[in-house]
Amino acid sequence: MAADLENGVAVNGEVNSQKAHGKGKGKKRSENQEKERIQRLDQLYSKKKRQTYFVPTPKVQADREIHGSSSHVVLKVRRIICDKGFPTDTEIDIKSDLLKDALQEIFEGVEGLKLNESPPVASPELLFHARIGLEERLKAEQGKAHTNKAVIDDLNVALQYIAEDYDSTLETLASLSSHYEITFNLLWTLFPPNTEIFTKHNLLREDQVLKLQTGEYGARANGSRYFSLNVRHISHDGEKFGWIQETSMQIDQFEGAKKVHHLKCFPLSHHPDQDDIRTKLIQRGRRYVELLQPTYLEYTGAAITENREVVIEGEYKQVLIHASGRIMLDPPTFLQQNDFTDLLKPAVETEVHTPSITDSELLFCNNHVAGFSFSQKRWGCFAISRMGPVTWNTDAFSKLVIDPRRRNLVHSLVKSHWNGQDTFDDVTLTAEVIAEVTKRPLYMLSAGELGTSVDDVEKKLGMVLDVTRRWGCVLLIDEVDVFLQQRDTVSLERNALVSIFLRRLEYFQGVLIMTTNRKHTIDAAFDSRIHFKLHYPDLSPESREAIWRNCLASVPSNAAKVEIADKAIKELAALQLNGRQIKNAVACAVSIATEENTALNVEGVRVVLDMVVEGLDED
Repeated sequence: MAADLENGVAVNGEVNSQKAHGKGKGKKRSENQEKERIQRLDQLYSKKKRQTYFVPTPKVQADREIHGSSSHVVLKVRRIICDKGFPTDTEIDIKSDLLKDALQEIFEGVEGLKLNESPPVASPELLFHARIGLEERLKAEQGKAHTNKAVIDDLNVALQYIAEDYDSTLETLASLSSHYEITFNLLWTLFPPNTEIFTKHNLLREDQVLKLQTGEYGARANGSRYFSLNVRHISHDGEKFGWIQETSMQIDQFEGAKKVHHLKCFPLSHHPDQDDIRTKLIQRGRRYVELLQPTYLEYTGAAITENREVVIEGEYKQVLIHASGRIMLDPPTFLQQNDFTDLLKPAVETEVHTPSITDSELLFCNNHVAGFSFSQKRWGCFAISRMGPVTWNTDAFSKLVIDPRRRNLVHSLVKSHWNGQDTFDDVTLTAEVIAEVTKRPLYMLSAGELGTSVDDVEKKLGMVLDVTRRWGCVLLIDEVDVFLQQRDTVSLERNALVSIFLRRLEYFQGVLIMTTNRKHTIDAAFDSRIHFKLHYPDLSPESREAIWRNCLASVPSNAAKVEIADKAIKELAALQLNGRQIKNAVACAVSIATEENTALNVEGVRVVLDMVVEGLDED
């Protein structure tokens, strides 16, 4: 980490050690022994001899003169001198095993430290960050009935070094802290290793706590400076659950002092509501672990997906989509169905076993889970805070406007299938009702979405059948005429499509609903596999009226107030419309009324019908 230890000024991206050792006020030592046990040397390199050598650091204050021999040294402070003759960095050799053990305990779990090297090495900043832990250990040792003098002496030496080199820094920090502020040049003091970092700086603008590994100043090619935080959190990468590889966040340089909690990321301990945040995120982490199994939920708001036509720094651009509606969360299937996805990066580096996960680990769990949006037919990542249980419409069958005997037959067939009896393939747009009554996800797509080439159809259909089987979906394929038509000796490509469709569906064990306007041209191989065919004749005026009333009664009270009289409903029912057209017309009219903050009236419905339905006739 590069920082001016007194004024927080970075010099050439490295530590200005001359200032660090020459401009602190210093404190009078109570014993010469402490002076003797901090050895300050300059490390130079001889090109002639091709070796590194050391010379005593020039005295900058009288009370910093080196005394004694290296046999008493606890800290060996080395300024690294470049070939141009000025210091570029400072390293501290830890010559005391007792002090090394204390530092390892303080920074337990922090990777990338050099405390296990021989000799152990620490940066001046690391010792600064250890000061509170060292003080606590010194106080604890001094409070024992039988104290260890060697431990006390070595801890005092480390604290003496911090007092000498950071007294001015600590005074400045005390002044800034009283106003909850920090300067850019002193940012490094806020971020010891293992700090809990709070941020909302993500695409979904969700609260997230990250664990800090390291922090350092840097500069871009244009000369602008930043402070970089290397952080980790816990997530699922589609294969494993645990701590992901490091990612980086940057705080751009700013002038003067700034409120700590106004930074894009800052220690959780500086959050005004840190206790509430901690409690909420631990609960969210527990929910995250529960959602790693396939889970069907209702979602409201934006989700993250990939724009694969745009690549930024080697990765697909992440964008937001509106994904309100029902979703299926399933990270492993997400990874399986999305080759080369970047949404689950970086990969898990250290696994965490969910049965033994602790609250301190749950705090760091990701704010979103990977899955699939049924409304958008897109894979993406969904914020945990925006999802909830599905509200099933178990009364849906009673509102299905078809002959009651057929309605009951469909109900019985589907129920018997989910109870493990027989297979069932084909009804029509009754799909939504079937999904509601059986409390199953509904996967809807048109035949056109499967593509037109043999390869595209086989790949897309295979994916759809795989996920619907895994998730227990009701599958609706609309306008499937091209795949059901009788094969002949002329249309070889169409024959291939029909064959693929047959082969893929041969062992499908879910509920498949297909719609067609050509029931008389269905290939015999399909016809023999269809368990039940339901014909929908044109709706009678009475049936259309019932559908209009059902749709209008379903308009949410917080969307638009319905002001359509019975006479107007009967007039609408006289129009030659099918159930889907009626449902879509009501949905569009509600959207317009909500946007314009007006009631839903018959005039608004007629405007929509005039725009979207051609050739309307009355019975």
